[in-house]
Amino acid sequence: MKHPKIVFAFFILWLLLIFIWYKTGRSRKTENDKLLKNNIEFTGILKSVKVSRNHCFAIILIDNVKSNVASFNPDLKDRYFPYAIKNGRAEIYTSICEGKIKEIGSDVKLNSNQRKLILEISHKPYEFEIWITSERPDIQFIKKNTML
Repeated sequence: MKHPKIVFAFFILWLLLIFIWYKTGRSRKTENDKLLKNNIEFTGILKSVKVSRNHCFAIILIDNVKSNVASFNPDLKDRYFPYAIKNGRAEIYTSICEGKIKEIGSDVKLNSNQRKLILEISHKPYEFEIWITSERPDIQFIKKNTML
């Protein structure tokens, strides 16, 4: 009779751990959503794209930036905002495969409140979602390859 009690205790412990993990992830997502509602919007011209080897995570460099803020630092210590702005240039950090972006010089629009990135690809607007990055390989890629 001891074994069924031990199995039951481990099952309850496992359920408790799953519940805590779920609640922690959900509160982090809610916090990230609030951070992105910061009224930042900008437009510009696509200058370059550098794609990592981690699921098409990329740094998109934007020139001729017109923004409602002069500069924006993306570093949150253990996380990164999906964009940075400095000296009339911007970078966007998101997952997008290089093959999708064919035209350097295309228009780019970002609206943080709506979590939207709009890229003009082959003269058509394509919409992508932006999010706060917390994956260690992506953060290392940003730190190593940023041009701002």
